[in-house]
Amino acid sequence: IGPKSLWNFTHTDNLRRDLLHNYDKFARPTQHNNITTVKIGLTIRHVEINEFKSTMTVNCYLRVEWTDEKLKWNESNYGGLNQLHLAEHELWQPDVSLYNSASGTGLNHYGTTHCMVYPNGVVLWVPPALFTVLCSLNMKYWPFDTQECRLMFGSWTYHGDQIDLQLYSSGEEVELDLLVKSSEWTLMKAVQLRDVKYYPCCEEPYPYVEVNITLSRISPSYKAIIVTPTFGNTHYCGNDFVEFLVTAAIWRKKWLLMDVLFLQYACTCCISHKKIPAMGDHTPLIVLFYSSCLYITSFSMIGSIIVIAISRNKHMYSLPWIIKQPLIGRMGKLLGLHGYIHQATTSPHRVTAEEMRDHQVTDFDDNNSGDEHHMIKSSLNMNKPSFQHEWILLAAAIDRISFVFYCLLFAILAIVYSV
Repeated sequence: IGPKSLWNFTHTDNLRRDLLHNYDKFARPTQHNNITTVKIGLTIRHVEINEFKSTMTVNCYLRVEWTDEKLKWNESNYGGLNQLHLAEHELWQPDVSLYNSASGTGLNHYGTTHCMVYPNGVVLWVPPALFTVLCSLNMKYWPFDTQECRLMFGSWTYHGDQIDLQLYSSGEEVELDLLVKSSEWTLMKAVQLRDVKYYPCCEEPYPYVEVNITLSRISPSYKAIIVTPTFGNTHYCGNDFVEFLVTAAIWRKKWLLMDVLFLQYACTCCISHKKIPAMGDHTPLIVLFYSSCLYITSFSMIGSIIVIAISRNKHMYSLPWIIKQPLIGRMGKLLGLHGYIHQATTSPHRVTAEEMRDHQVTDFDDNNSGDEHHMIKSSLNMNKPSFQHEWILLAAAIDRISFVFYCLLFAILAIVYSV
């Protein structure tokens, strides 16, 4: 008599032996003329978008349910056992794959978890999954954009007369169980639908399940980096207008502000280039706005150079009458050039030596002097009449017209790119 066994087979051991004996996990567990109904559903845990790769990654649980006619048993024959756990490699599984996967040629998207088998042959498999799909991103309204991406599931080798793909739940809404609340993206909605597709090559139907996910970007950092500077740029117009009302001779402060504005636009465009990919026709409106403002500021700087040259250079001749007449008339008044008109229409006078001593422009340090002192020195001449005020009138008129044009164009850009 041999030694007594220390362990007897359990009902689970007996059931596994009976069910898996001669079981072929590569054969669909029904007759070839029968249809295997496979139900699938998702529980989304986390969603992330990579703009530079045009992909969306979804961390989720996948629910897959089907009936395996080879895995049925009578509970009473196995001590009332009503559930059996089998490893995923021990039984047949439907080849449900992600059609629009961005992961290359691999079809194994799921983690290794056990399947739950019930006496009626129903198999439930709930593996964790990480899906990365290709997504056509529209960056037009970045950084306040809304993106819509989809997951398409279907059998890779079976058609609809062999595997009928159905939704696990009857509702359209996909179950959500978010692990963390994203600081950049908010999941607005996730809906699922089932449809059938026919291909030109084959007459059989190919059912598939589609999950549409809508995400909205709400990032406070983008507001601080990209959007807030826009209000500072609009404030420039107000500062510039005040300077025009004071005098046309204060150019240094204005030139400094324009330099700062130009650098601000350029830096913002560089930051945007680092944050968003080159998407062809989907250039963000705010980037187009900054680029347009950069062009406008560049032309404004060129115009300011011309205006400064006109006002600071010494002119030996009077302003041509065809230009002077509109400026001292109604056009000049509409531009608010009353003070300049008065100076330009005053008869040219000769400056005495006493006036020269009062102004003391010869000993004034040019590096620390204001532009007004330079223009006083340019307009005061002992022996010749001064036409400088007429040319300053022209410079002020050009500046006012440029300012109005700049503000109108800036407002048009703001309206166009905000619609």
